[in-house]
Amino acid sequence: MNGENGQGLVAPSKAQRKLERKAVRDAVREERRVERRRRRRLAETLEPLPVRERIRNQWEVLDLERRFLEALDQSVRYALIIFGVINTAAVLVLARGNVLSGGSGPTEWRVRLFVALYALLAFNTLRDALRSLRPPLSATALTGIRAPRALPQDGSETPVAVRVLPTGASRPSEEDYHGAWQRISGEELSRELSLASLALSGLGTSKLSVLHKLYSGVTLSLLLTAVLIAAALVASAL
Repeated sequence: MNGENGQGLVAPSKAQRKLERKAVRDAVREERRVERRRRRRLAETLEPLPVRERIRNQWEVLDLERRFLEALDQSVRYALIIFGVINTAAVLVLARGNVLSGGSGPTEWRVRLFVALYALLAFNTLRDALRSLRPPLSATALTGIRAPRALPQDGSETPVAVRVLPTGASRPSEEDYHGAWQRISGEELSRELSLASLALSGLGTSKLSVLHKLYSGVTLSLLLTAVLIAAALVASAL
């Protein structure tokens, strides 16, 4: 009886150890498999993107930049609406309060100087609005952004500039431009999209800089109009 019980205890112990060793081997294999996948994904993230994938991402960047420019233009329109309301209030105060005709001597000159400064501020604010809606982006500004040149199919030595944004004297004819796009490679197309993205980025930077000046002018005009209204109320109370 004791011998049979001893054999019965030894057998499960051996089977258990075998299962434990198998579980350890499976765990080690799984850990190595996970590590290999991690290293493979890390290598993929460090590798340059294929041309097709890169072009798709560049189109997405161009779309983001286009929407950013549209948002900046929308901000300019909002600023002009606010500025129009402020100007209307200032004109009403000046017209109904007879501010320009009231007073004499130094007071009259101070009022006229105030109105002249406000008119100058309004002119500068409108100028900034126009500059933001139509920032300068001439052919001269794009001269430093060089695009690759493609040779025509007829084998002549006159290169044709391939540009997403052809401007100025470098603008090719319709046939040459279409022919250049027919012969463009994936790398050349990627470069063209990079040039377009660079141009739009510079355009957005210019718009944003002018937009900051525009909102500063609107804020200052709001403060001046508040001072004008307060002065008109004080003058009418006296």
